[in-house]
Amino acid sequence: MRMLKKELWPYKIVLDDDEHNHDIKQVEHWLGEHIGAFRHRWNAVYLYGETHFYFVSDRDAAWFALRWT
Repeated sequence: MRMLKKELWPYKIVLDDDEHNHDIKQVEHWLGEHIGAFRHRWNAVYLYGETHFYFVSDRDAAWFALRWT
């Protein structure tokens, strides 16, 4: 399984596709509007059945978690 360096991306939120029926494109659009560009303040690893979202800031990770989990 691919993981990002914790030193660069210390906060991770996992969206399970079975538990959370989200359209990932909608999630990415929200991230772009509210947090910023991909790989600037957030990043993602797409796996079968789940997506791992990584954040630089604990505040961004908390805001994301409140909206999407």
